[in-house]
Amino acid sequence: MVESTLSSVRHRVVNDFSLVHALLGMAMRKTNDPHAVKLFQSSRSRVRVIALLHAVAWRSDLPGMLPAKSYLEEVVREAERHRSTGDRIRVDVETHGLALPISEMAAVGLCVSELVHNALTHAFPGERSGRVGVTFGPGETPGELVLRVVDDGIGMTPGASEAPNGLGLALVRLLVEQLSGKLTAGANEGSGTDFCLRFTSQEESRVWPTS
Repeated sequence: MVESTLSSVRHRVVNDFSLVHALLGMAMRKTNDPHAVKLFQSSRSRVRVIALLHAVAWRSDLPGMLPAKSYLEEVVREAERHRSTGDRIRVDVETHGLALPISEMAAVGLCVSELVHNALTHAFPGERSGRVGVTFGPGETPGELVLRVVDDGIGMTPGASEAPNGLGLALVRLLVEQLSGKLTAGANEGSGTDFCLRFTSQEESRVWPTS
């Protein structure tokens, strides 16, 4: 009975997010302002990422936990669909079989979405091809987790990761604070960008490999 109720609630939540996604799409189609269209598109993509969280949780066999691999692969596919880069940019995901509490996985998923989207948008101008790597695994100390999003694109200009006008990176910084983590960004001209997020799970004993 309880499981049936939870399944019904999750299904409704996913449907509600789908409705919000559709409403944003309707509003987007009523404007001709290119800047507004981009904002609507980004908002729809973020809503989709949160909806995917609940969809994957609905299918998960781990009570209260979310398998990182299946969720982050969905998040990456959403970023690729949003940017439409075709085959010229490959995005690989490695999660070391981790599963996390849903509240923490939500923040990780949104960070991955923003950082991959940022790489697909800025790291490979023109028809430049390349690779983006997403890795998520245990750190050096008990309970520490490390998320890295690395690309082999053109690299960042000095101070770009601290730019105040970028909504995506501003959102990432807020999510890092939510996780009580630390974000570092390395950029070398012509050698790509490396974002690294380190945080300690607040439910350390419940983080375990799924494979």
